[in-house]
Amino acid sequence: MGVEDTIKEIAGELEKIATTKTVVGDPITAAGKTIIPVSKLTMGFGAGGGEGKKDNESGYGGGGGAGAKIEPVAFIMLSEDEAKIFRISEKNDVGSLLSSLQEVVPEILDKFKGMTGKHKKEESPEVGKTEVKEHMEPEEKEGSSQ
Repeated sequence: MGVEDTIKEIAGELEKIATTKTVVGDPITAAGKTIIPVSKLTMGFGAGGGEGKKDNESGYGGGGGAGAKIEPVAFIMLSEDEAKIFRISEKNDVGSLLSSLQEVVPEILDKFKGMTGKHKKEESPEVGKTEVKEHMEPEEKEGSSQ
């Protein structure tokens, strides 16, 4: 395999990684909001080779390498009324990101906290809006009839 073939193969593999789905992630929907992660994709590659002759023999040596890094940079929050972009600064860590998410989408966290109870949908006073209220079914006493 020559240098040109090595470069083509490396570039072909990197091209498989570099899709819009890699940069704009799959949407996550919960509690009436949709969150879309946005990432930065950094790639690089290099290849080299050489040929030489010794007496009546020819020789060839070549090699190549590549690297890719995917880094979250923002997320887009969509609701019925608005769209917001939240940037993740380089100084932030995962804890800060989770903190931001907790402030942005508290309904999602509340929903997960109450997963041990049973949920009942009730119409809220506002037309067209439904809210989920948590309630626990009372335990039945042994031997009681209904």
